[in-house]
Amino acid sequence: MMLTSFFGKSSPINFLLLGIFIAVFCVLKVVLDHGFVLQWQEIASQIFIIVLLVFSMLLLDFMVRKNYLNTSNTFAIFIFSCLVAMLPVMQHLGMVMAQFFLLMALRRIFSMTSEKNMEKKILDASLWILLASYFYFWSILGVIFLYIAILKLPRKPFRYLLIPVVGLLGMFLITAALFLMKDNSFAWLSTYAKPISFNFTAYGSVEVGVFLTFFFSVLIWSVFFRISKLPDIPKKFRSNYLLVIFSVIVSVFIALFSEIKIVTELIFLAAPSAIVIAGYLEKNGDVWFKEILAWTFLVLPIVFLIL
Repeated sequence: MMLTSFFGKSSPINFLLLGIFIAVFCVLKVVLDHGFVLQWQEIASQIFIIVLLVFSMLLLDFMVRKNYLNTSNTFAIFIFSCLVAMLPVMQHLGMVMAQFFLLMALRRIFSMTSEKNMEKKILDASLWILLASYFYFWSILGVIFLYIAILKLPRKPFRYLLIPVVGLLGMFLITAALFLMKDNSFAWLSTYAKPISFNFTAYGSVEVGVFLTFFFSVLIWSVFFRISKLPDIPKKFRSNYLLVIFSVIVSVFIALFSEIKIVTELIFLAAPSAIVIAGYLEKNGDVWFKEILAWTFLVLPIVFLIL
């Protein structure tokens, strides 16, 4: 079966199959890690993670299609689904929720190429980033990407630069007031900001080493390939074309600054990396190399599950 031919098209069956693919792998991971002995709260939590991941996949496709980040295909969500299947995503609900909210922010940021409702888009993105930081503090670095997007606008009134600050400050004051009424203290502040962990013990396994080598090799190659194709991109799409690369860079730091290194934090790289790698798959003319690459992405989750 030619995977690149199948996912090179956009049809409802692709979304259905990838949704099932994510759900099956997540369930198998839970069963292999915990057996069938789970409390109902744990079962509810695991189901919620699966639902979030499937919605993330659909949101990614909507974002790519709406903002013309790639051509009309399902390569991006295929890569995203395979990356999710390779990562221990069922271990940390907070990280999965944070990446979903960051995707919501990215959706608003990439839509800023249209100047319609610009203030609302910037404010929405700011609030989604702040909400993500509640579940995973270092999601706050998404503000850097937001400012990069603002600075790349052809017309950038000073108020655009103030909106994220006002939005974040306003949300912070509301949160502080709620906690003050509830607990009569600001103790929550001491647990909000998280230190950076330098304990990479979880990255010491052969499985993780193989994943990192393969993933970052393909990602770095795809980034340079994307940059090389920049002159061929129509001017009106060039801004978002470059912003995708900046989103990958910011996501690397969001994952790297994690307060707990359990490999799950690499999920923050999944969506932006999927867009970049999908761009490589759709523009590279070497059919057999693309096919081997696509099959490698599909087979590795199965191999990691068995090992």
